[in-house]
Amino acid sequence: MLEILQKLADQWIVFKISLIDFVGLTNDAMHIHGSILILFVSAIILRRRPDSPWCWLIVLIAELFNEYADFHGVAPGESTIDAAVHDLYNTMFWPTIIMVLGRFLFPPQPKKDKNRPADSSDLANESFKEPAPV
Repeated sequence: MLEILQKLADQWIVFKISLIDFVGLTNDAMHIHGSILILFVSAIILRRRPDSPWCWLIVLIAELFNEYADFHGVAPGESTIDAAVHDLYNTMFWPTIIMVLGRFLFPPQPKKDKNRPADSSDLANESFKEPAPV
């Protein structure tokens, strides 16, 4: 299992370096953009809101794998604790803000009870103003 993880880490480092060269952004910018991309793609795949803790957790897992790859790969200047903490901060800042503020500003709507009959559309909830004709 560890060998498979190491092979994935090596492949990821090669891909990451070529992606940074191709896009032309800094490593910090790639962490920020990548985290937002992973957050929204995970929300689409899981069919959850982007402020879901599950989507946030997927971003965290992806970042932890990235840091594992940095420590065990050949990424230049990325195999230090300071670089790992810096990358973790850059990656998790906006997903954390989205998760926390999204829950406060747009609270999830309560789920409707499927066993409860739907309200009628013929003013059934209105009180009578005059007696019904006989």
